[in-house]
Amino acid sequence: MKIDELYQLLCKGQVTLAFDTNAVFGDRQFGKICDNVNRLNEKDQYEFNLVVSSLVHTEKLFDLKQSLKDKYDQKIVTQFLSSKGIRVESFEEEHAEATANLIAQQFPTTEEWYKFKRQDCINCLGLQNAKTEMPGKGKKCGATVDWLIAGHAYAKDYLLITQDRGKEFKDIKKKTDLNSLKIVLERLIQETFF
Repeated sequence: MKIDELYQLLCKGQVTLAFDTNAVFGDRQFGKICDNVNRLNEKDQYEFNLVVSSLVHTEKLFDLKQSLKDKYDQKIVTQFLSSKGIRVESFEEEHAEATANLIAQQFPTTEEWYKFKRQDCINCLGLQNAKTEMPGKGKKCGATVDWLIAGHAYAKDYLLITQDRGKEFKDIKKKTDLNSLKIVLERLIQETFF
């Protein structure tokens, strides 16, 4: 979404913001955005909800466990979520259906899906410019969890906050990045409180 579209959406006052993993990994900026959302929620005209899917939550917990090792404390994570007003939502049947539809829109045939997954693996390994033809048809290549994160937001018609521009997010119309969200929230705070 362009900034003016994002501003118009948030001016409506009732929006659920769903954060992708890469948005949550920017801890300071993410925390500041949550604080700004909660500040706006103090006014009756706003009812914003902060959400991460259980998939995003899993990726963040894994990162914390790796980086903090023995210092990891689940109570601190729970306190952070509570203090920021963030709800963790599970991935349910309706999200699976929406995700399947999202993928099928871009890849209507098995051949197209395998070709995409194969090329994605080649790109991920940095081999897209290799002079040698890469073996395989793509059937055994995996798909990223980003499809599920995108599908969750898509199913619920949430505003997805992501820094990612991959194909997984191509058909998500209600999406923005952290910086654009920050700009619009600060504008709303200025207009509301000053």
